[in-house]
Amino acid sequence: MIKNSAIAFILFFNLALTSCSEVKQTQSMPVIVVYPTWSADQLPLKNIPWHKFTHITLTFLLPNADGSLNTQDVDKIIDPLITLAHQKNKKVFVSIGGALGYGDAFQKIAVDKNRLKLFAQNVKHYAVAHQIDGIDIDWEYWTKQAVHQQGGNDPVESQLLVDLLATLRAELPKEIKLTADIFAGYWYGEQYLPEIQQHLDYAVLMAYDFTGAWESSPVTHHADYDTFKKSINFVLDRGFQKEKLLVGFPSYGVEFVDGKNKQVNRDYPHKIIVEKIKQQKGDLNSGKSIMCFSKHLSW
Repeated sequence: MIKNSAIAFILFFNLALTSCSEVKQTQSMPVIVVYPTWSADQLPLKNIPWHKFTHITLTFLLPNADGSLNTQDVDKIIDPLITLAHQKNKKVFVSIGGALGYGDAFQKIAVDKNRLKLFAQNVKHYAVAHQIDGIDIDWEYWTKQAVHQQGGNDPVESQLLVDLLATLRAELPKEIKLTADIFAGYWYGEQYLPEIQQHLDYAVLMAYDFTGAWESSPVTHHADYDTFKKSINFVLDRGFQKEKLLVGFPSYGVEFVDGKNKQVNRDYPHKIIVEKIKQQKGDLNSGKSIMCFSKHLSW
């Protein structure tokens, strides 16, 4: 999911981007922004540009291995967010999981039927109590990648995600929507089986973070347009339906320190990137800028 940006757009990929200045409620596909709990100081609720989207996703609730939920961060903001959003005729989703902070809790929950049932009940109770419109599952930790440093599919763990989503869908009231985040590419992307769509309103493709501080990473844009299109084709080829696909793009950039992939500064707001590019205009003209933007990226 989006990391430290104050607010970030997730758009259905067929939606005209030029329409983002003002979104009409008659559109059939949602326009979703992600609002992390830690962004409240940077972007107070009253300053959110509510006219630019239809839905807002608050991140993150954290799953505990026993099936309970860590709601501490979300509790601080969920009720005022829900109240204001509903006054403005917007829907509110809450995301569970994320890139950090929960480890293999989803696996430990999904492998045990009792814990899985308890988890689904806890999610339902929290959603109903706070009048939440939708739940998003952001399962990003995979043992094969995190522990064994191998890419590809683990058929046992990937099926656990299917089971978790099926149990959640059966437990949640019908009016509460259910989404899940997926990756593209041969490292993580094959962990997300197209069968999950049977239990989802939408699958949300995270079409970003394709470069960073790892040895094989090219020093280039983490979410350029060619990679954006390639990500979509990857999941469509795997059997995901475009009618149920939302595509996320970031509102932040990545800086490679000294032009190398050893250290990166993540989550740069675009306005800072623009200022840095202005400062490096001479280097850009001579082809020596440490901020490199390439159109071609392999997985």
